[in-house]
Amino acid sequence: MQLNPIGLAVPVFFGLMAIELWCARRAKRSVYRLNDTMSDLTCGMGDQLINLVVGGLTLALYAAIEISLGWVNWTVTDPWAWVTGIVLVDLMYYAYHRFAHRVNFGWATHMVHHQSEEYNLAVALRQPWFAQFYAWLFYVPLAILGVPAEVYAGSYAANLLYQYWIHTKLIGKLGPIEWVMNTPSHHRVHHGTNPAYIDKNYAGMFIVWDRLFGTFQEEQEEVVYGIMKPLRSWNPVWANVGPFVGLARASMEQERFVDKLRMWVAEPGWTPEGVVHPPFPAPGRGYDVNGVPGLRGYVVAHLIPVIVATSLVITFSAVWPAAWLALGAGYIMWTGFGWAWMIESKPGSMRLERARLVVVAIGSVWVASSLGGMLVWSAAIAMVMVSAVSWPWLSRGVVASAA
Repeated sequence: MQLNPIGLAVPVFFGLMAIELWCARRAKRSVYRLNDTMSDLTCGMGDQLINLVVGGLTLALYAAIEISLGWVNWTVTDPWAWVTGIVLVDLMYYAYHRFAHRVNFGWATHMVHHQSEEYNLAVALRQPWFAQFYAWLFYVPLAILGVPAEVYAGSYAANLLYQYWIHTKLIGKLGPIEWVMNTPSHHRVHHGTNPAYIDKNYAGMFIVWDRLFGTFQEEQEEVVYGIMKPLRSWNPVWANVGPFVGLARASMEQERFVDKLRMWVAEPGWTPEGVVHPPFPAPGRGYDVNGVPGLRGYVVAHLIPVIVATSLVITFSAVWPAAWLALGAGYIMWTGFGWAWMIESKPGSMRLERARLVVVAIGSVWVASSLGGMLVWSAAIAMVMVSAVSWPWLSRGVVASAA
């Protein structure tokens, strides 16, 4: 059975987030906001659900290139194939990451990961939806070299998993390790909008690339996180689509056709008159809207089945039929979108959430009746009970928020 390691890691991700939150509270430090964290998670869940389709296609394209053009006939069991894969995947990630920051089109896809003004393990999960459509092209040289598709996929997953733990404020500098490996200190710099920190430390695993190519910056002054044009929204769709809308508008505003085209490939901040650097700190920072503070416990309670669903859908993406994957994806994304709307007090958000509770209850029974089994029926009954209890809980939370 082929299981997706990212799905298996999902419960670990959330467990480590809980530990980080506990440690921060013991240290009397604030590192999480519910509204910001929900936005991070919905962006991340959307990325993984899109990857269920795009990831399989791009991996198949990689394998086709490797089989037809690969120079070296490595096997999956060859340790040198894995050493080469891990090192070169990280080098190609550096190349992609630098492109994503220095070219407007790439920045429009990648800035989603930088929009949060917090810095915690949830930010690691805040991944863009559209970068995966082209980022795989940066790894084609590995296919031409002959790195097997399985080695590439495993090395890429290891690279992605490694980067999770470096998204935290709670770990300081790590001594000699800092010379070779990417660390929380190095990556905090990368997420900074401080003038000295912008476009630095692109590495995934090995900071040596930044040292070699002149993009390294040591953490010195306190980091100011976010982007220079703050998003001011918790909506995951707008987080991913908004940058393209802004870039398209900037392109259309140019008088010359050549400048309209150049806007897409120029560096961020470019104009025909030169590069414009926004003031620091960026105006518009500090967005903290939460229209339902009384529903904090409600959201956290409903996050548990969403975590389970996300883990199952990603883990069994290569095994489950498309209908089951679509059902799970629909439940996950409806929940995420609904929470974003509630937090921003959008009209109709409470009706949408009540409708979700009804659909979840009915859908759980339908799944149990289709699959059968004690475990499935137990889970279905639990979901029905949670939905039933949540109806008055939702109403009380709205009243508490209004008060």
